[in-house]
Amino acid sequence: MRALLRWIRADLRSHRLHALLIVLATGGTAAALLLAGSLLGAAADPWQREFRAAGSPDVRIDLRPSAAAAGGSDEPSAELLAREPGVVAVSPPQHTAETTLVGRRPDGAPTAGGTDRTTLVLRADTPGAARPLLRSGAWLDPADVHGIVLEQSAADAVWAHPGDRLTVLDSHGAPVELRVLGIADSPDQLPSQAAGYDLGWTLPATLDLVQPDPAARGLTLGLHLAHPSDAAYTAQRVVSVLGPERVSRITTWLDARAARQQDNRLAGLLLGLSGLAALLAAALAVAGTAGARIKARTGDIALLKAIGFTAAQVAWMFITEQLLLAVTGVLLGAGGAAIAARAVPAPGGGTDALHQLVPGGTAATGAVMAAALVAIGAAAALPALRAARVAPVPPTDGTRPPAMAARPVRLGLVRRLPPTLVLGLGGVLRRRSGLAGSAVRLTVPVVAATLALSTWSTLDAVTRPDGGVTVPSVTARRTTPAPSGGDAQLTGALAADPAVRGVYPGSEIQALAPGQSATLTLRAVGTTDAPYPFSVVEGRAIRATDEAVAGQGALDLLGARVGQWVRITTGGTPRILHIVGRDLEPEHGGRVLSTGFDTLDRPGDPTGPDFWQLALCPGHDPAEVQRDLPTRAGLTGQVELRLPTGPVTRPGALRASVVGLLLLLALIGLVDLLTMAAAGFHERRRDIGLLRAIGLTPGQSAVVLAVRGTAIALAAVAVGSAVGIPLVRRLIDRQGHLGGIGAGIARAPSAWTFLAMAATCATVAAVLCALPVLRVPPPTRGPDGAGR
Repeated sequence: MRALLRWIRADLRSHRLHALLIVLATGGTAAALLLAGSLLGAAADPWQREFRAAGSPDVRIDLRPSAAAAGGSDEPSAELLAREPGVVAVSPPQHTAETTLVGRRPDGAPTAGGTDRTTLVLRADTPGAARPLLRSGAWLDPADVHGIVLEQSAADAVWAHPGDRLTVLDSHGAPVELRVLGIADSPDQLPSQAAGYDLGWTLPATLDLVQPDPAARGLTLGLHLAHPSDAAYTAQRVVSVLGPERVSRITTWLDARAARQQDNRLAGLLLGLSGLAALLAAALAVAGTAGARIKARTGDIALLKAIGFTAAQVAWMFITEQLLLAVTGVLLGAGGAAIAARAVPAPGGGTDALHQLVPGGTAATGAVMAAALVAIGAAAALPALRAARVAPVPPTDGTRPPAMAARPVRLGLVRRLPPTLVLGLGGVLRRRSGLAGSAVRLTVPVVAATLALSTWSTLDAVTRPDGGVTVPSVTARRTTPAPSGGDAQLTGALAADPAVRGVYPGSEIQALAPGQSATLTLRAVGTTDAPYPFSVVEGRAIRATDEAVAGQGALDLLGARVGQWVRITTGGTPRILHIVGRDLEPEHGGRVLSTGFDTLDRPGDPTGPDFWQLALCPGHDPAEVQRDLPTRAGLTGQVELRLPTGPVTRPGALRASVVGLLLLLALIGLVDLLTMAAAGFHERRRDIGLLRAIGLTPGQSAVVLAVRGTAIALAAVAVGSAVGIPLVRRLIDRQGHLGGIGAGIARAPSAWTFLAMAATCATVAAVLCALPVLRVPPPTRGPDGAGR
């Protein structure tokens, strides 16, 4: 054992750079895999962290008004549910009242004759009940009975901010004014678009203002389960126990999570897929490094076996050496990932850190680390078995002549190519089997880099203001009542700004799908004469009224295809639309039907636009337009401009992941290139001496090996790009389809990107292959002038 460890130490000392790079590559791979689990479990899905932080129930039950609730006893529903199997706690019941929201105005502005009428559910704040997570403003003030805290999606829907005033109708239809004290996020609540109503929290006294009759109030309570995975079964039991006539709505944590899962999980999927590719690349790099080292030290291995080492001891010596490096790298990677998980804000949103490496805690983290060690150990075992088969007789200094007169070389000389180029390419063509392994090892990180670069290109395509209009640039909405002819004046003022390419009136209506069981958004924007430039990837654009383009989520919900007619219901009025195309729709999970504003001609449809969609001229920053346009257009205090929201509009986490992955893959590629350079130098060492003897300078001899390395690097980039681009398109389009955006979102990197990657790989390969040759001393000459 002592001799084995001493040999390992001596070998590591003689190959310090290789050992360091393998440690870094293994550590980076382990960190990428661990952070991928963290992103998939928490960062790319912030709902999970928020759900725990808010202490939200696993099942939320809304009950209709009843005479028992009017007595003030909160009825025996809580006691019945507490006795259900698997229920560990029931949250204190909270009274609710349903009202109508008829308008909003900023604090201090004159009263607006709002036409927006949406359902608003008020939930009384009860001691002991789970409170939502406050995002801005303040919580309810016991001294202010006119205060309200709005749920985040409801505030976004009505463009409300702390300080704004809402007008609601009481049970007699009289207006009641409430002031928005804060904006909060309730993780167990469906977003207002999916729920079909807005939600707000008030004091119990506020409910008396809106709904004085206790018998007309509803009730909500939550169940905490011992096994949250049984939430769907428990929901069915609740309906059976309380009766379907008593249950108004029931929502499980599965419903809430599904409604909030957006394709910001792409950050975790990117790290996961690229982390697995990096693990494969690192394993291949370790196998290549171990194989090259064994080949270079065949004489030493034979000597060890001659003095008594068994084949198993020789094999375990190499496996142990690689595992020591892998263990060091994995521990460093796990430590770095843990630091990053606690120090880096969650990319998916929020200010909390990730805190947990992977869902499942220590066991899952250990499983990831063990998987990395198994992969590295298996990769090192193959060349180690080859070392075990070395004969225990030191090989003599063979007399193998350097085969330098192959057919490609002669053809090259005939064509008057430079001799160094001909000799280098001839070496590549003569030793195709050995060089194929080097090319394959380098191809794997190239494929993974193509995935990362394609993700970056896709982000550019969907977030660039002048690219495809996949994501709207800026939305404008009035903050004051519209005067006579005000809409035309507002449109003219916005269109006159040099940064604006087009102004399109719009409005959104909640629609029911056939069967009245699901909700989607009907968005009317633009007109038939001036259509909005939707990013249509299938079918065609809108040309007439009653035509629409649909997001992938809407097509899935309706079970329809492009070219079909669909029937939806808006405000109790049936509406039939012809789906003529599919557009890339990142909002509302793709559950959006988009049509022209002049299609809204049914009873109850908006008579004027609720907002204006602005398409910007190329080269203008949406954030700058949002800040400066109202002043330039003379609309300060009259309009509010908002940038788009959604996962694809927050690409910072993905971009940071791409940069980190590219650095990791570059490190793994450097290990492969170093291994290839060392192996090439060992194989051609006698040839180099012969080249020097026939008159080539050290620089020319170095160029011969540099040509070899350059050819291998260029072949790896070409093959990796050819394999990676179709694979990446399929992966990204598949994820876009699952997220509701739909296929067609993927963008490949530009040709200049691949040329830069090829040039970088070729340059590094040439330098690494040439450096060892320049250090070889020139051949000495004997007394007779012969070199030796």
